[in-house]
Amino acid sequence: MQAEFFELVTTPTSFFFDAGKRVYWLYLLTALLVASAVVAVQKGKFDLKSQLKSLFNPSYWFAKSSLYDLVLMFVNSSLRLLLLVPLFGSHLALTIGVGSFLQDNVGDAPTIELSWFAIALMFSVTFFIVEDLSRFALHYCMHKYKFLWRFHKTHHSATVLTPFTLFRVHPVEHILYFTRGLVVFGVISGIFIWLFSGKLTALQVLGVDIFGFVFNFLAANLRHSHIWLSFGRLEKFLVSPAQHQLHHSANHRFANLGSTLSIWDGILGTRLFAKQKQKLSFGLNAKSLG
Repeated sequence: MQAEFFELVTTPTSFFFDAGKRVYWLYLLTALLVASAVVAVQKGKFDLKSQLKSLFNPSYWFAKSSLYDLVLMFVNSSLRLLLLVPLFGSHLALTIGVGSFLQDNVGDAPTIELSWFAIALMFSVTFFIVEDLSRFALHYCMHKYKFLWRFHKTHHSATVLTPFTLFRVHPVEHILYFTRGLVVFGVISGIFIWLFSGKLTALQVLGVDIFGFVFNFLAANLRHSHIWLSFGRLEKFLVSPAQHQLHHSANHRFANLGSTLSIWDGILGTRLFAKQKQKLSFGLNAKSLG
């Protein structure tokens, strides 16, 4: 019992050492370095003392909004350990299950002669696109339909954005995103295991997330921050931190719904470019509370 309680309490802290999590220490470090450079460029000088004062500002990290982010991080982590994983199983289990289902019901996969690197690259591209599109679709529904918005507005209630605002989600929304991620990964990886079982194992597939690593390494944590970083013309393809901050502003609830790629927003007309730096107000306004 004590061991289980210890695991519940300490699991969120392991996120800092898990390269699959947005708050992995290396991603936080690169975000910090990029933020420092951006602030220096915007102010026209590098002021270490001023930057350190802003970084360690207690009113930022210990604001009521910031502390609520941490509370939900622990709540949803416990929910995952106690309910979701035991109920739905792991990514690896579903991967093997899909691969076995295809083998039993379809038979042997067609012979495709490709190198391991080509297969891994193909998997990464396929998974990245389907994963990003599925995130956009669910996020779009969260904003479009009032029933789902009632849960999603918990995330948008943040008045202070920190990297931990990522975890500020209602438990129902957490369940929906967990299920979405489980299904997408299990189906895509299971198909690849079936197609290339001779050259690719389930464990190898689970270790391949090239685009996810690059995305997180390139300051993805600044999306939930007050550092204005626009990608300029690249925002036609990639969601910048500034675009996501516009999404969080009280006056732009239905804009920039994409996770990594902005092309989905472009197709549906919900893309909003981050041009000049704006002073934004985060949180929910009276209209959003409906």
